[in-house]
Amino acid sequence: MKEFFQMMRRFVSPYKKYLGWAVLLNLLSAVFNIFSFTLLIPILQILFKIDQRIYSFIPWDSDMGIKEIAINNFYYSVSRMIETHGASGTLLFLGLFLAFMTLLKTSCYFASSAVMIPLRTGVVRDIRIMVYSKVMRLPLRFFSEERKGDIIARMSGDVGEVENSITSSLDMLIKNPILIVMYFGTLLATSWQLTLFTLLVVPGMGWVMGKVGKKLKRQSLEAQGKWSDTMTQLEETLGGLRIIKAFIAEQKMIDRFTQCSNELRNATNRVATRQALAHPMSEFLGTLLIVLVLWFGGSLILGEQSSIDAPTFIFYMVILYSVINPLKEFSKAGYNIPRGLASMERVDKILKAENPIKEIADPKVLDNLNDKIEMKNISF
Repeated sequence: MKEFFQMMRRFVSPYKKYLGWAVLLNLLSAVFNIFSFTLLIPILQILFKIDQRIYSFIPWDSDMGIKEIAINNFYYSVSRMIETHGASGTLLFLGLFLAFMTLLKTSCYFASSAVMIPLRTGVVRDIRIMVYSKVMRLPLRFFSEERKGDIIARMSGDVGEVENSITSSLDMLIKNPILIVMYFGTLLATSWQLTLFTLLVVPGMGWVMGKVGKKLKRQSLEAQGKWSDTMTQLEETLGGLRIIKAFIAEQKMIDRFTQCSNELRNATNRVATRQALAHPMSEFLGTLLIVLVLWFGGSLILGEQSSIDAPTFIFYMVILYSVINPLKEFSKAGYNIPRGLASMERVDKILKAENPIKEIADPKVLDNLNDKIEMKNISF
């Protein structure tokens, strides 16, 4: 991740305003989502007639904690609504309010994704222009030492991989940490025992995903190298087609290209297989987390001194299941980013290439040609 943030500092600076809007909209989306899920508790209590207590309004400046006051006054409002409009009317109102909060959440989610599009396309455009400008300024000696096909592969395939792998992961890296922090804060406020148990289990799962992600970058570098070899082979073939035909070497060149293509295919298969493992692995680990929390939470409910009731536990499980999707997307970004960083390393070989021809600090201006231009002691 250190390499990723270093790269972002290089290219994202002109687009900071888009990052600010994305953070704000994702925060609003998370808040609306949590509020919509909170409505599940009174809905379940009304449906199953679990809570028979009589609530009275508590002033907001009371000595009680703000959490207890807010929960009590919320249930007081719901109980008054049941008395006025009946249980059926209250359920309808809560359901419509849930739909409205979901509309706000999805609208903010869409806006946060849309506002990142100019940033993503802008970063890729800047990289392309920088690579092209660097190629124009490098001396001819650089191109005699480098293969043309490899340079073409870096300017096309590698820059495209940066777009597909890194910039497409930007919105995930902004949205998912916000959701994860907000959801875990809600889980902690709901039941600290269950949340502590969850936090003890999650790091082990993250370690497993990290081990797979590290190998992916190494394999991605190999695959990009094979892609460059293939492009170089094609460029050399097209450039020397007359010579190939003159020496009747068509079959030999076909065999070389076939071998190069097979090596590219094998390397790509290894990368694709490793990447395809991301979703099933995160799905399985997420389900395992739910099962463990379900067992631990059930033991808390069924114990003699229950610290959590059934509707609150269901709310807790809904929020916990909502955490799994951001964690899966976060792990997916963790698999995509190493591929893009491998491509960025190859692009940087052009961007960071040293130009041995240095401009003189104070060049002498020649206004006109007074005598002649003479060349002495020149050899090749």
